[in-house]
Amino acid sequence: MYRFCVLLLCLVWGCSSLGAATLWSAGVTAESGWFDFNKTHEKGEQGDDLLCWAVVASNLLAWWQLQNSALVPQDTPCGAEVWQHYRQSFENEGSDPDQGIRWWFNGEYTRPRLAGGGFCAALREGAGAGYYRESGLAVEQLIYNGRGAMVTAETLTDALLRGFRRGDAFWVGVSLRKPDGRRFMHSINLWGIEEEQERITAVYMCDSDDRQETLHRIPVVEMEGLLYLDCTGHALYGRLGRVVIDTYTGLRLTPAE
Repeated sequence: MYRFCVLLLCLVWGCSSLGAATLWSAGVTAESGWFDFNKTHEKGEQGDDLLCWAVVASNLLAWWQLQNSALVPQDTPCGAEVWQHYRQSFENEGSDPDQGIRWWFNGEYTRPRLAGGGFCAALREGAGAGYYRESGLAVEQLIYNGRGAMVTAETLTDALLRGFRRGDAFWVGVSLRKPDGRRFMHSINLWGIEEEQERITAVYMCDSDDRQETLHRIPVVEMEGLLYLDCTGHALYGRLGRVVIDTYTGLRLTPAE
C-alpha cells in the first residue's frame, strides 16, 4: 500500500508539472552569463538618466559578442566597454535600442521621431561604431521585433517561446499609465522565461535603474489580450503594480539564413 501511494503521488505530481520549464538565453543561468550594466542616474547633458535604451542594447551586444567571439572583429569594444562606448557617444535623451544596435553593427543611426514630436538622442560629435561593416554580417539577420498593435499576448508569447528555445536574448519595452495621465516607458532585458503548457508564467529580467547587478524574477499575467509583469509582490517594484509589455526585440544567437 505504501509503495502504491508513493507511485500515485509521483504520477499526480508529474501530471501537474507536465510541460513546465525554464528557458534561458544561450550561456545564461540564474547565476551567470547575463549582463546588467547600470546608469549612474546623473542628469543633464553629461548624464545618463535617460539612456535605458542604450543600456539594454549594450547588455544584448555584450552577451552576443561573448557567445560569438569568433565573429567579433578586432578592436571591437566588449563587455563593460560596450556600455561605456554608448554612454560617451550619445546625448542624454531617449531613443530606440534597435537603432542603437544597428549603429553598432553597420555605423548607421537614424534618429527616431518621438510620439509627441521632435527627435530622439543625437550622436555626439566624433562618435562612431560600425564594427561589423566590413564583415558581411547584416544586422537584419540578427534582430526581429514587434511594436504597438502587433504585440498581443499571443504574438509576444510566440516570439518569446521561439526565441528562448533557440537561445536568443531580448529587450522589452514596458509602460505604465500614471494617475495624471502621463505614460511611463522603460526598457529592460529578458534573459529567461518560465513557461507551462505554452504559456509564459514568469520572466527573469534586469533593470538599468535598480542600481545593482541583479536578475529579478517577475510573474507574468495575461489581461485583456496583453501580457503584464505582475510586480505586486516584489520587494523593489511592488509599487508599480502590473505593467504592460508593449514592445520587444529579439537578438538572435546565430544569424537567420
